[in-house]
Amino acid sequence: MDKEIQALMSGTVGFFWPISDDGTFDQEPERGFISKVDNGRLEIRTLNEDAQANLLFPHQRTKPHAIVCVFPEGSGVVLNISRHGGTTNIGGRKASAFEYGARTVITRFPIEELDRKVVNVRVKELSAHFPGISKWAGLKVSEVKRERKPDGRARTATVHLQSPQQIVADLGSLTLVIGGHWEVAENDDRPLIYAPVSIGVKARRARDVSEMITVLLRVQGLVNVAHDSFMAVDGGRAILGAEDNPVQYPRFWNDALMEGPPSRGKRKGSTGFPLFTLADLNGALGVSRWVRLYDKYPSAFDAVVTPYRFNGMTWHGYMRDTAVGIERLIAQCKKESRPAWANEKPQSLALAKRVGAPFGEFVGDVSVWASLFWGVYNGVKHQASYDPDPRDVATLALSGNLLLTAYLLQRCGMSKMALDRMLNKRVGYQLRDRVRELVQNPPKNLMPKSSY
Repeated sequence: MDKEIQALMSGTVGFFWPISDDGTFDQEPERGFISKVDNGRLEIRTLNEDAQANLLFPHQRTKPHAIVCVFPEGSGVVLNISRHGGTTNIGGRKASAFEYGARTVITRFPIEELDRKVVNVRVKELSAHFPGISKWAGLKVSEVKRERKPDGRARTATVHLQSPQQIVADLGSLTLVIGGHWEVAENDDRPLIYAPVSIGVKARRARDVSEMITVLLRVQGLVNVAHDSFMAVDGGRAILGAEDNPVQYPRFWNDALMEGPPSRGKRKGSTGFPLFTLADLNGALGVSRWVRLYDKYPSAFDAVVTPYRFNGMTWHGYMRDTAVGIERLIAQCKKESRPAWANEKPQSLALAKRVGAPFGEFVGDVSVWASLFWGVYNGVKHQASYDPDPRDVATLALSGNLLLTAYLLQRCGMSKMALDRMLNKRVGYQLRDRVRELVQNPPKNLMPKSSY
């Protein structure tokens, strides 16, 4: 981890300048402490040393847009301020203080910006480093060649590092860039090599960091689905609008990208190889479609990607979120063009028929499966006394979520051949067998008494 990021995470003292929405700030800094707290976010606590400000309660102050900080190990700008407050103590034995919570920080901020009346805290480029996704991306950053002695023992090992050709796609005024990143830390007997896949967002003109974070979060959601696991970002670099050509690239940290759920079991029986690859989506173009379609079908995408970020969801809740995602997706499709396929009832059958043969082969009989799925969803939603076997609910919820995933991937350019490979080759056989068994021999008490 970058030394400046590490200092901020572990805790350090510093000077802090809250920056308003228009870039203005008070010349006198606040003195305080910054660290990462248990919820994974950054917390800043500063002393309220202004006697006049003591008369103003902290919650009445305007929330800053950003906070520029200088600390013993370096400098940075704290962004995505999520909360602000503090305590006011007039007299007595306690000091008044301000408190801020934040989700993003970029190091190596050019502190000479504070010599101006307005501070530029916008960002031109943000690149996230994803370890462990080289198979998905189809990018090889490092290659090891070994030479052996006649007796089979190793003679030499050569590590070759290179940045592969970048894969680029347009995102309107933004550009999505997928490539490689590598670093070598020289050490006499333990050199360290770091060579992850890099996924970044570039802007023609500097803009608020939240726009770029949103894009990276959506791409991470796609990567999570492909690997059936939360794939944490473990580093990244930035280019600030205030410094187009930095001598050393600033590094960034964001809680949502880098802080996954404490623990989470596999959801679809991943085999170790990604369920689909970047090539299955026609490269960065498919990723770009995934990012842009999110605005059209937010409930559907949330149902697919949110479980990888949070723990504690019940199978009943998972079923409801998946079914609601299907309902709202089809409702939006009807608003757009009223396609004939969207009129099929129940809606689970409409979507299953739209995805076609790959899903039909996965479940065995789409009509029976769709009836079971929608019946159980209505029972869970409407009947307080409805109590099916949780294993059956889990099987239907997982298969329904796979159907929703398959449709979204299809909309992003994935072919039926690639969908078939994903559903019938790479999804765990255990789930497939459970779904087919349930469709062939549904328990008598699985369907609710009425379907609503």
